[in-house]
Amino acid sequence: MKRALDDIRAVEYAELMSGPMCGKMLSDMGAEVIKIEPPGRGDQSRHLPPFAGDIPHPERSGSFLYLNTGKKSLTLDPSQATGAAIFRRLIAGVDILIENYPPGFMAGLGLDYASLHALNPRLIVVSITPFGQQGPYRDWKGSDLIEWAMSLAGYNTPTLVDDEENENPLRAPGHAAEMMGAANAAAALMCALFYRDATGEGQWIDAPCWQGTVNTAKIEMAVNSYFGVPFSRLRGKQPAGLEPLPCRDGYVYTLWAADSHFTALKTLLGNPPVLDSELFDTLAGRQANDDALRMMVREELVKHDMEYLVAQGQKLGLTIGPVYTVAQAANHPHLAARDAFVDIAHPVAGSFKYPQHLVSLTATPPIPLRAPLLGEHNAEVLQALGFSPEEQHTLRATGVI
Repeated sequence: MKRALDDIRAVEYAELMSGPMCGKMLSDMGAEVIKIEPPGRGDQSRHLPPFAGDIPHPERSGSFLYLNTGKKSLTLDPSQATGAAIFRRLIAGVDILIENYPPGFMAGLGLDYASLHALNPRLIVVSITPFGQQGPYRDWKGSDLIEWAMSLAGYNTPTLVDDEENENPLRAPGHAAEMMGAANAAAALMCALFYRDATGEGQWIDAPCWQGTVNTAKIEMAVNSYFGVPFSRLRGKQPAGLEPLPCRDGYVYTLWAADSHFTALKTLLGNPPVLDSELFDTLAGRQANDDALRMMVREELVKHDMEYLVAQGQKLGLTIGPVYTVAQAANHPHLAARDAFVDIAHPVAGSFKYPQHLVSLTATPPIPLRAPLLGEHNAEVLQALGFSPEEQHTLRATGVI
């Protein structure tokens, strides 16, 4: 079956999260993605837990296996002159280069954008970094935690604590900022491919993770722009329903700012007398009496199971949803109906369930394949570049591959 990017070839010279996630989004859509890894060690994510069977091994890392589905692995050291020459030969015949090393790193190898563009004018290069290729923080060392913290998202995560000055900012699980940077980079790559189709020219995409994450704080930025004040993190100063509330067997999120929603909420909870007060008849009244109202709602929610509240609340037109654990989400019948997960077998790690795709395309559906073994495609890629078995042996013996 044809996939959307079957005619696209890319080189991924990137490690850990952001660059590999961008490359994964291309490979799942059918692009041939040749992943360049350091000889011997491989991508740093190969050494990150969790490991299949709880056995540390470069072919068993869950992070690597997920982030590198469908790619080809070529071990290569571009810091050596011979390695850089092979890198250039490879770049001459591809459409895209994805890299996530610090600004100036590629130039230090003689592989800066200007040099690569001269070699292949149709090449699209995307550089994913914490803070971008220019600006005062260009050379700052960053990480997902730092980018998230600097993006407003951590500070503005609602909290139950009533002391805004002394409550620590919160962080999201996983690698939210780097995933945002990867998604923005992949989207920009599609735009650059359209432009190249029209003009024949490639370009350089500068994709900073921090800036991409800041861009999600639109409401907070608007409040600051309109009123000159920071967007408060305290849920008591925000519209009702911005925290998970406990029920009998879990948590639910629900909103009751709109009058129709509050009416539906009362019906869902059996119209308890404590909620039948003129103080709560309007949004202004509910906001003014939020602390008392919230306590009353909590006392009623814990009388019911999560499944009942969500199913019946949705029927009543209430905006309500469950707070799922990983297991509940992974085994949910809705996601199963959408084929959101697929079993992929790996010769070393074994067979595991993977998220199958981010979106559904009816004509060219993504087909994720397993992640590569370290250097698994050395012979295939080098032979295509014209290297004989004897030359490949020499490259291996000298540590180039």
